[in-house]
Amino acid sequence: MRKNKTLLVSGLAGLMLAGGVAGVALAERGPGGHHGPRDPEKMFEMLDLNGDGEITREEAENARAARFGEIDTDGDEKISAEEMQAHMAARIEQHQQRMFERHDENKDGFLSADEMGPRGDRHERMFDRADANDDGKITKEEMDEMHERMRERRGHHGDR
Repeated sequence: MRKNKTLLVSGLAGLMLAGGVAGVALAERGPGGHHGPRDPEKMFEMLDLNGDGEITREEAENARAARFGEIDTDGDEKISAEEMQAHMAARIEQHQQRMFERHDENKDGFLSADEMGPRGDRHERMFDRADANDDGKITKEEMDEMHERMRERRGHHGDR
């Protein structure tokens, strides 16, 4: 079932892009074009508007129209550079706020050096996980392997 959904979503995404919504799709992916619903399950949920486990042509078209409408703030059926920039700025701001909140462990409204990155035992454990052969060094290959393991844990299987 999951494989069928993945194939369906991939096919629909291709059709939607071919149908002229490339700009909207890029806007949905966020800053740098690398954030957004690459996960087939999330893409499926985004398109399955009524949540019945199936995507109809009408749902696919309505989802596209809704995304377009979010960007076309003046309703003229065209997206200007200013509208796209405003949409992207809002998405970047939302993304930054979520990241800030996730790192602000003590919820004081500020990020300390400790809250900004790996430290202490956590840093040691991270290094040890990356150093697969326990030689006290991390090679590029070991780093790539650790990155791939992290992607798999988060459900990103080879979707670059």
